[in-house]
Amino acid sequence: MLDRLAHTLRAHPHRPAVLGCTRAGAPRVHATRGDVADLAEAYAAGLRARGLTAGDTVGVAIRPGPRALAVMLAAHRLGLRAAVLDPSVGPDVLSARL
Repeated sequence: MLDRLAHTLRAHPHRPAVLGCTRAGAPRVHATRGDVADLAEAYAAGLRARGLTAGDTVGVAIRPGPRALAVMLAAHRLGLRAAVLDPSVGPDVLSARL
């Protein structure tokens, strides 16, 4: 499913990918599909450059939004396991999750 999503992002780069809303309730585009695809490629290159390979685990502590989606897609593309972390929980819980 994620492979199909990555392909769809590139097939329609100008379409919205991540939406939000204004204070008045009107829809607002936070990122286009092309934006997310470009971010995912950049994150994958960065993770690869740091020596991560398929089967490795990467900790992800990022707010929900376009960058979070791109990081998860990059991890999937490289065959990494993503441990989604909440830095507000404290070091003991973070260590246990990792």
